[in-house]
Amino acid sequence: MGDESLRPRLCTIKKWSDFPGYGFNLHAERGRAGQYIGKVDDDSPAQAAGMKEGDRIVEVEGVNIGNENHAQVVTRIKAAGESVTMLLVDSETDNHFKSEKIVVSSDMSEVLRLETPPRPGTEEEKGAHIIYSLTTDFMLYYAI
Repeated sequence: MGDESLRPRLCTIKKWSDFPGYGFNLHAERGRAGQYIGKVDDDSPAQAAGMKEGDRIVEVEGVNIGNENHAQVVTRIKAAGESVTMLLVDSETDNHFKSEKIVVSSDMSEVLRLETPPRPGTEEEKGAHIIYSLTTDFMLYYAI
């Protein structure tokens, strides 16, 4: 693969004991296929793991979520607990692989693997914090 910027990212987001949740919103729009990352909180585990606003989620915990609805993806992320691994593509990478008719998966050699680093000076705690933020008729957002 010639362009190093066109790499899917396998992000493992690990919760920090001093931060509520993972620090991102899950976003879906009526009429637009897929589940996307909405806002990524500054100084959050999600940001530290390389997650970016607008990324499309391809897999959660190794399972392709292309045919799952918003609620199913939220449930899958919640079930992961203190750490969740998601395969993400930005729009340019997504368009590239679609134009080449290549199905993106976490076992591809070009996947960039990223992980939330430990937060210095804190202890890891058990327990999930899922915050439901906004539901509208056209868009669904979940802060996770």
